[in-house]
Amino acid sequence: MKSFSKWTIEEVEETFHLVLQKHHERLITWMTPQISPSETEEQQLTQLSEKLLDHVWDWNEEELKVYFIIPLLNLVNFEQENVQPFLSRELSMTYQDEKISGVVDFLVAKGKRSPKQPFFFINEYKKEHDSSDDPLGQLMIAMVTAFKLNNDGHPVYGAYIMGRYWHFVVLDENSYAVHTGLNATNEERKTIWNVLKNTTQIIKEWNTESISS
Repeated sequence: MKSFSKWTIEEVEETFHLVLQKHHERLITWMTPQISPSETEEQQLTQLSEKLLDHVWDWNEEELKVYFIIPLLNLVNFEQENVQPFLSRELSMTYQDEKISGVVDFLVAKGKRSPKQPFFFINEYKKEHDSSDDPLGQLMIAMVTAFKLNNDGHPVYGAYIMGRYWHFVVLDENSYAVHTGLNATNEERKTIWNVLKNTTQIIKEWNTESISS
């Protein structure tokens, strides 16, 4: 068995024949702001951003999650009919007679008590100055696992976080794309919020299509 934590992006690319695309249409669309935060939401975003700026060099992974990431995700609100967020859930598959598994930090999926069809991931909350492991590789193997388990051809979206920087990732069949990173301590926090809100809209469309089919 090989845990998600042991994968590098190079191994994921070679094992599953993935190709990195610099200009991916789905990533560009996903990253394009479509919804503006309300005045109240903008105030809450600013407060979270300033708190992050004060502590970004000191917080460990758990503190980063509890004091910034989870409040931001709650502000976005991913709950929909038959879809909800889950924390620290195990995901696994068997590929070429080898079991691949790991615990995902945050995912949005169909299911009431347990995730059935994962759609969006946030994996690997890292400290600002933590250069260990390969967060992109660990996120990507989780996304590949979800894509193969879902078996519906629908793209899978995700993000990994290094302190103040959010890196958004999309996997579509055998191609993937990565945004270079958005700073949550400055005005880019609005773009981060916009991308997360765009995600809720994509999920809503995906959920509606699957219900009607």
